[in-house]
Amino acid sequence: MLNWALYESCFSTLHMRQIWSEEAMLSAWLKVEQTLARCQADQGLIPPEAAERLAQLSACQLNEQALQDKMQLVGRPIVGLVEQLRQLLGPDHAPYVHYLATTQDIMDTATMLQIQRSITEIQLQLEAVLIQLQRHSQEQRHSRMLGRTNGQHAVPLHFSTKLDVWIAELKRRRDSLQYTTSHGLMVQVGGPVGDLSAYPDSSGQAVKAAMADTLNMGFADPHWQNARDGIADIIMALGSLSASLCKIAQNANLLASSDIGEISEGHRNGRGASSSMAHKKNQRASEFAEACARLARQRAEQIGELTLQQHERSGGAMIGEWLVIPEVFLLCSGALMWTEKLFAGLQVHSDVMQQHIEQHTASL
Repeated sequence: MLNWALYESCFSTLHMRQIWSEEAMLSAWLKVEQTLARCQADQGLIPPEAAERLAQLSACQLNEQALQDKMQLVGRPIVGLVEQLRQLLGPDHAPYVHYLATTQDIMDTATMLQIQRSITEIQLQLEAVLIQLQRHSQEQRHSRMLGRTNGQHAVPLHFSTKLDVWIAELKRRRDSLQYTTSHGLMVQVGGPVGDLSAYPDSSGQAVKAAMADTLNMGFADPHWQNARDGIADIIMALGSLSASLCKIAQNANLLASSDIGEISEGHRNGRGASSSMAHKKNQRASEFAEACARLARQRAEQIGELTLQQHERSGGAMIGEWLVIPEVFLLCSGALMWTEKLFAGLQVHSDVMQQHIEQHTASL
């Protein structure tokens, strides 16, 4: 359903869907193969001409149906990719495509490229949310409302205090994401069992370092084929961010309910309409923000299961990542998109807040 034309814009942003599209994935695989070849050529492992010819290819030259057929036969997509790249380069340069590499080298590094781009998108979206929250905090610094603890009226507080708590929480989530990204983004260069044993002398280590430098990532020694903590930390940081967004959206929805009515989403004609109750103006931004954030948090929890690797490589766990990682990014982008919309159009009813304070005071 995340790909249905009817629903896709409700659960993710267009940009995030582009980052995790099939076309982008093919391009990422190709870029990794090209970067690997260039770094190997610089170490004298393959002819420079082979790397140059490979660099001239683009994903649009690939036969996607042939890739699908080979994937169904082999159970991994890189075998078909390498076959086609070798055919496109011709017999003189074909042996130097995917030289000393394994499927996981290409797929892991390509996934990291997509994660790298996705993190940039998430950071931009989060900053947009923070800007809106900070605007409201400044504008509402004198507005007072009833605090609510354990589902009961408490004592008055400034509305800006509630907003500032949300701002501080999201900034902590931002910092956590930045930290995990700086440690978790790593190239994968190791060969069949990750130890670079097929490389002569120390050339493998030099290639890995050059790959990391070229792609602006780190690397692990000796490898991280069966150590998925870097990916897991990034995905769990997204899960924590999504949990915060879920809490914020849910509380905003409660404040906009008919029984409280201290804020509203700035409805326009027809938005949030009911098919059976003409008077309804349902708060859709907070609803979708909560739904996307709940799903993103739940998907993120699944990454822990996929860290349970066996020996040097564990196919079943690796395959699970193919679904979980993109869905977490897609859903988190949707949660941020709706949260930004929520606060961009938010209307604060400070008069209603004051009435509630007065009614509560009178009842004491």
